[in-house]
Amino acid sequence: MSCVRIASLVSKCLVDGDFSNYFSTIPSALDCPEPIVLREGGFVRESRIEGEERGTVPVDVLVVREVAADAEAVAIACEQWVRSYGWERHSECWPWRVVGVDTSAPLFDVRDSSGRYVWKFTATVTVVRAVG
Repeated sequence: MSCVRIASLVSKCLVDGDFSNYFSTIPSALDCPEPIVLREGGFVRESRIEGEERGTVPVDVLVVREVAADAEAVAIACEQWVRSYGWERHSECWPWRVVGVDTSAPLFDVRDSSGRYVWKFTATVTVVRAVG
């Protein structure tokens, strides 16, 4: 059984909300003019008890659009969807069990080398995993 990346769970959530075009790095404007990019950070343990540990995994969600207002609107819609998503249905994904998701407010990040606007928010996913 392979280890599920938390960014994959966020991607599935966004697909359920009809958001698409996911990448782990911002692709060329020729390859995909308006992607959503997911960047997963590392697991940070917050507590450990016998048999399990709890911590967080940050997933940055970058919305890239040609028009600034579109980038902002899609980022806000994505963040609201992720925050209100029914995570209980997808809480068991070996080796992780999702116990909570918090999001930051979307904000303008940068203009990329193609001149596209990038808006960003972070989904901080609280997970539990069994340890031996």
